[in-house]
Amino acid sequence: MIDSENTNEKEKEIERNPKYLSFHVPWLDSSHQQTCLPDSPWQKILDDLEPTLANRVRQQFNNPQRRQMLIELLGTQFQGKFFKTEPDNPSILNSPNMTEEERRKLENEAKSWLQIQTLKVATEIGAAMKENDQMGHVSDDMTKFLEYTNQIVWKALERYLYQYQQKELQKQEEQKVQEMNKYKHQNALAGGSKLRSILRDSRMHSRKLPIIRESSTSHPMTSQYSDLISNSIITLLKQDLRRITFIKEKLFGQQLPMALRQISWTECLFRFEKKPFESDLNFVELKTRRDFASGITRGKNELKLSNPLNTPIKNLIENDVIETYSKTRALQSYLEEYHLRFTIKILNVLYTYKKSYEPYFIHWLLPFQLTYFDEANKDEEIYVIAMHLDLFIRHCFPKWSNVFTIANKIISTMSINDSEFYYHLKKISKINAKVNPKDFPMEILSLDEKQTSKKNIYEHELITDPVIFLRKWICEMFVGILHSNSVLYLWDQFFMIKWEMIYIEYACRAIIYLLRDNFMCAENYEEMRKIFLDEPFQLYTSDIQTAFVHLALKQDDPKYIPAMNQRARSMKLLNNIPILSNKQKLYLESIGIKDISLNLITLVTKDPRKDLQYKSIIVEIEAHGGGEKLGHISTKSIPIIQKREQLKPGWDKLIIEISNERLILSVKQARQSSIPIRIQALITIHQHIDVNTEQILGHCRFPLYIPQKIGNLDTWDVTFGPVQRALHSGQSPSSIDMISDIPKTFVSDKIGPGSTISLVIFDPKSEQY
Repeated sequence: MIDSENTNEKEKEIERNPKYLSFHVPWLDSSHQQTCLPDSPWQKILDDLEPTLANRVRQQFNNPQRRQMLIELLGTQFQGKFFKTEPDNPSILNSPNMTEEERRKLENEAKSWLQIQTLKVATEIGAAMKENDQMGHVSDDMTKFLEYTNQIVWKALERYLYQYQQKELQKQEEQKVQEMNKYKHQNALAGGSKLRSILRDSRMHSRKLPIIRESSTSHPMTSQYSDLISNSIITLLKQDLRRITFIKEKLFGQQLPMALRQISWTECLFRFEKKPFESDLNFVELKTRRDFASGITRGKNELKLSNPLNTPIKNLIENDVIETYSKTRALQSYLEEYHLRFTIKILNVLYTYKKSYEPYFIHWLLPFQLTYFDEANKDEEIYVIAMHLDLFIRHCFPKWSNVFTIANKIISTMSINDSEFYYHLKKISKINAKVNPKDFPMEILSLDEKQTSKKNIYEHELITDPVIFLRKWICEMFVGILHSNSVLYLWDQFFMIKWEMIYIEYACRAIIYLLRDNFMCAENYEEMRKIFLDEPFQLYTSDIQTAFVHLALKQDDPKYIPAMNQRARSMKLLNNIPILSNKQKLYLESIGIKDISLNLITLVTKDPRKDLQYKSIIVEIEAHGGGEKLGHISTKSIPIIQKREQLKPGWDKLIIEISNERLILSVKQARQSSIPIRIQALITIHQHIDVNTEQILGHCRFPLYIPQKIGNLDTWDVTFGPVQRALHSGQSPSSIDMISDIPKTFVSDKIGPGSTISLVIFDPKSEQY
């Protein structure tokens, strides 16, 4: 029995003690403090882990310096508990007994050894949880701790977000009142309808201008809440940066919030830069910054400069920057004096360091300007961005031979798998071809890495070939082609997978197939050129994300991608034949769903209120196709439990049926496209805890309609019959294509591995399958 007075006193001591404020983020510190309380499940794990670890550490005490380093790393509390009688002499780790370099090497070795031994001990007592572990490898104490921690963290986060939301709502109300007062004041000053008519006319004229509705801010696809959460994740990562690999696996396919983008890009760049013996990326960053600063100083001396911003090619850089931003549609939203001057300064600093400059550096620079902007340290910002760009040039951008390989592979694959598209591009590329060699950098015009003669470079057949445009996309790494939001999305993915070439290929293939219908309408070289160079900018970032995930994560057929383009142009006649005449008359019939059965592996807790309430379960079924939701329906009747059995301590197997439901799902017609799309079902299992609270237990997907061709008619075939799928725990990702085939499981999940759903798809007209 725990003495409540002593417990309360210990709780207060923990809250006051700065050592428990390890994150300096209120809601995280609060969660951490609760897990450290005397009655927390963590204490039982600690009681088993610490003595065994202490015995293994004591075996390393033959070397006095190693002993001192291990004691310091373990901390005073561990020292007082297990090593009271051991000598404590911090001076042996400092000069003159040890150099700074020797100390750093000893510290890294000791940290690595401690991490390995801690993991070994944790594994022995069943407290080591890896992502792909099954439940049987974890002890009951660890299971309780993970469930306990999961509940604490979620509650603290929800409370934190709710408090933030209330503050934001209050601010919005105050702003509304201020705006109304300001409007009344302006109306009184205007004194009539004349000013209002002028404003109305100006708005009408502004609507005539071509506008891309996607915001031009640096991270519009993220919300205030995702930024708040990402800042908390950054705080956790600073405790152990190795966990960023886990974060990347979870977030691949999604656009990162600004804070996570910075740490993801930086970690990747410094991971490339580090030497084999360097494990501390903070040290690598410090060393890289020092080396870059030394390089700038060396460059100033060699070029005899007083200022690295005034290099011998300053005027050339200035002219290139102005020309590039002026003639490139995707960059014109940044055509402002401050941004141009800032760009010119960074490129001059980079030239001082590298003694090299290429016009396409202007394109590569923009994503770093959007990611590493620092209002508080503008002078340092120039050098930080230049340093990151240098790391990108040296480690990330593919060799020119690989650029050619990627582009050639896309065209070659197209010629085999989509000959109609391939031959159409080849045909129109030769019609009225008026080429401008200035459209393309010299590097992508050459057939070899080394420049050939001008006659070979500007050979007409090469410069009109569609492959040259794909080389340009890759050369500029999509910066002069796509909207900046889309560029940042793709760069997020490339940094998460360390710039593997195959993913650059997926990005090119996704974009060209999103524009397939547009290309099929083009009739000559000029129209093809305009689509390659101008129309990718109009694509929605969400459509690029859907298409990229479709190829990169699902390894699926690109023929489904054209239907994902929400900006698809209205189809015109091609050779006097309406491209979509058959699709315009297409009708998707309703389908039926019956005999729904759930096989759930559920966690049993000591509190019955936290156990699964099967009577409140609702099964929701949505139809998705081409990046949009085409219909949905949910169960209404109360589920019936058919069987309940214990699998092992703490886990039950429940067989739940909703056999009385006969759902009819009506699917609206999908977007028009010259190629039919695949239509999938997303199943989500909900549990209503109370009137205001709903919990998502799991989800899965399966094909609902499969495209088929009957003669010249593109249509769908419904997947009638029984369906059984494994359930993924928790909420589904933003794109249905991001749902993997095999569920990943965690101890803190509400439903465990082996949970499934089965149902029957039937034809409502015939009731047969």
